[in-house]
Amino acid sequence: MKRQRLVLFILALFFGSVIEASAQRAFTPADPEYYAMDREDMAFDDEQVLLVNYRGYVSPRQYSVTQFTNVQFLPFSAQRYEFNLNFFDKGTGRLIEDDVPTKWKSYIDDGTAYDPLGSNFRPNSPSIMVTQDEKWQPNQYFRSATFHKEYNHKRVSFSAKSWTNVSFDDDEVFIKLVLTNRNSKDLNMTIIPNQFVETMECHFKQGNTKASSVDVFTFGSDVARARVSSSIKETSDKGFEISIAPGKTEAYYFAVKFFEPQNGAPEIYQSDIKERMERADKKTREMLAWSYNKLPKFTSTNKQLEAYYYRCLLSVLMCRYENPNFISDVFWAVGTWPYTISWDNSYTSDLLAMLEPESLKGAIITDFEQVKMKRTYVGWNGAYWDMLYIQEPFALQTMLEAYLRHTGDNTIFDEKAAGKTVWEWMQAWVDELQDNYTNELGLIDVGYNTEKIIEIRTDGYNHAVPITNTLTIDLLYTMADWAKKRNESKLEQKFFKDAEKLKGLVDEYMWNEELGWFDNYYPNGTKGTIWTYHLFDLLGTDYLPDHQAYKLVSHLQEGEFLGKYGVYSIARRDSVHWDLIDSDWGGGGQYAGMPGRISRNLYQKGFAGKGWDVLKRNIRYIDHFPYLPQNPRIDEPEQDRSSMPVQIAAGAGLEAIVFGTFGIKMEADELTVKPFNHEDIGEATLTNVVWKGRKFGVQLMRKTFSVYEDDKLMATKFYGESFTIKK
Repeated sequence: MKRQRLVLFILALFFGSVIEASAQRAFTPADPEYYAMDREDMAFDDEQVLLVNYRGYVSPRQYSVTQFTNVQFLPFSAQRYEFNLNFFDKGTGRLIEDDVPTKWKSYIDDGTAYDPLGSNFRPNSPSIMVTQDEKWQPNQYFRSATFHKEYNHKRVSFSAKSWTNVSFDDDEVFIKLVLTNRNSKDLNMTIIPNQFVETMECHFKQGNTKASSVDVFTFGSDVARARVSSSIKETSDKGFEISIAPGKTEAYYFAVKFFEPQNGAPEIYQSDIKERMERADKKTREMLAWSYNKLPKFTSTNKQLEAYYYRCLLSVLMCRYENPNFISDVFWAVGTWPYTISWDNSYTSDLLAMLEPESLKGAIITDFEQVKMKRTYVGWNGAYWDMLYIQEPFALQTMLEAYLRHTGDNTIFDEKAAGKTVWEWMQAWVDELQDNYTNELGLIDVGYNTEKIIEIRTDGYNHAVPITNTLTIDLLYTMADWAKKRNESKLEQKFFKDAEKLKGLVDEYMWNEELGWFDNYYPNGTKGTIWTYHLFDLLGTDYLPDHQAYKLVSHLQEGEFLGKYGVYSIARRDSVHWDLIDSDWGGGGQYAGMPGRISRNLYQKGFAGKGWDVLKRNIRYIDHFPYLPQNPRIDEPEQDRSSMPVQIAAGAGLEAIVFGTFGIKMEADELTVKPFNHEDIGEATLTNVVWKGRKFGVQLMRKTFSVYEDDKLMATKFYGESFTIKK
């Protein structure tokens, strides 16, 4: 009988655990938890780890339970600001510090701070929090720590857990701190805010930006300050006063608000910080769910590829700002730099068009309003610097094509910006190329300055550059198509004629049949071969002859252009221009958007094997990065601190899967599906593909693929075949 009861008890435990496990909701890409990553797995420095919530960002610091840095809530900016909480234990009279990252850096850089490795046990060493686990997810950073020491027969023992996020509604950072007293006596402590930065500024406000302590809760300059508030009622001139009974756990909330002094400082005690922190979390969740439900949903037995798809989406979302101080309601920044740049946006323009076509349209109009063929960098409050990338017209072409592909809204050409319609601006760009950038032969010549094209720090990639000429050809053909749709036959004929002429000149003066590459052409009639992956953008055009396409693609070989994580920006064979530091265009790394764009173009040109080869290398980054950075290295997962840890152009990877792997082709009157499968992918599905208000899905199986409208099967085909849906 006892044995029977024991068996029944074990079975009850088993089935109870099964029911409990099944009751737990599985996380989807609509949830922040789906993207969670242990800090120890990230190949990022502290300043590259971001908590973003569509208004601004900060960076939590590793090896601390409360410290953060790198503040940007424009117009407030304090990149080197450091905040943490210290803990003064009244029972032992010891200060327990939580700024190990700052101390450690100082010890390593100049030797002025104490070695943290000796803290807590070497004579006269500081007492510090001992950190344990750290985990990042979108707009939440979890940390745990412990402190367990005995001083003069008096013990202090407590655990700490914290959650940090940033607000969408205001310029503030929230920390939830949970302390558990593990001692047999009351834990009486003063929690002391610790803040430091050399300067704190509020952009475009006049005044002294040198920062100093105002009081124990407030730090800042004449134009910008930070105030620490808390849910803790009892305060002193030392900080926040707490008492925790033996064995008890208490939760405390803190808000660090950035403000202009003349507007008044926030109250030190605030009872609603918890609710504000929850609102911030809710905004993050709503935006992830919104984007997940707007875009095609992707699943695959290759879970690394599936995770890559959604981390591309996350990277784009982290570049979205709805800060009321910005020049547009939705501001698509390039990344952490507060600029919107058409070239960066162009790499993810199909994603933006599927997600929110109105904001893509807004980005296009903002460009015409601000750039005016003079300035490429459009900052959060307007264009800066008389510096122009000549890629502007080609990027705008790509963005317009994506907008038209997904909306069919040709009225965008009649939208006005800075006194001209979009159509007039595009014509003006053609005139600019032909009037001011065309040499005596008729080739597009950008002159000596390499920076007009891309930032390669060596010379030679200048004057008549292949990609600038070939993209101009494509622009002219496209302008002819647009003119035809507008019933402007004279313009159509002119653009087509100009395209044909330039195409002939490029073939005559720049194509190198022996090398299978396009050469640079210089004013003295000499040529130079630059082995840049920039030229693979040509694969995205419609006019490239097959034999030239085959020759170009033949260079995508291991050790020439292909490396462990993607495509070298300069081939290793190019010993003149190879550059390991300026890696996104100069050599040892890749710009975030290029592997996805190259993969997509390869698929669409029929080089599916090569397309997958590029893509499967790029997806390896997700084992090291929670979101995709600006110019990571090819041979190792590393992003230098001089560039950005996140890039909007990463959306090109998602586009490569939708329009490359799944072979989705959208045109005005028909939708064509011609997918490619690979052994590494296995079975995969793409659903919620929206075209003309209808929703389609594609399922990839080992030998065949199936196309669905909603849940209804439309066709099953063999690979190599295509399926077309008419309007």
